[in-house]
Amino acid sequence: MRSVKPVLVTGGFDPIHAGHIAYFTAARKLGDKLIVGLNSDKWLTRKKGKAFQTWEERKIILENLKMVSSVISFDDDDDTANNAIYKILSQYDRIILANGGDRTKETTPEYKIYGNTPWVRFEFGVGGEDKINSSSSILKEWTDSV
Repeated sequence: MRSVKPVLVTGGFDPIHAGHIAYFTAARKLGDKLIVGLNSDKWLTRKKGKAFQTWEERKIILENLKMVSSVISFDDDDDTANNAIYKILSQYDRIILANGGDRTKETTPEYKIYGNTPWVRFEFGVGGEDKINSSSSILKEWTDSV
């Protein structure tokens, strides 16, 4: 196990917007490297009806952000990031899971499994308590204006 302090953020990031950048920037400051667990196109379809950008396109964009160390895929069939946490813990002895301003212990399903473990630290309100924007609202506004 490496003694690096990795920070994990997860989401669809479809499309990426200024709120995501604030979230990533704040999350990166919590540790030594920022790992993005990128949700699948199937997950986006379950959440929003369809993906705006493919997983590969979103991955390329994320990999080119200066604060992002790496992007991983994970099994999100259960609509959680539990598998992403498991993947990171197979490489590191601890992890910080950074959650955006709209998430709490009660609305974070991963907290049920990993909340009381000493090797997973949950951070809430990362990037600010107020949600700057939403990918879904951006797409809705764009669709409504066309």
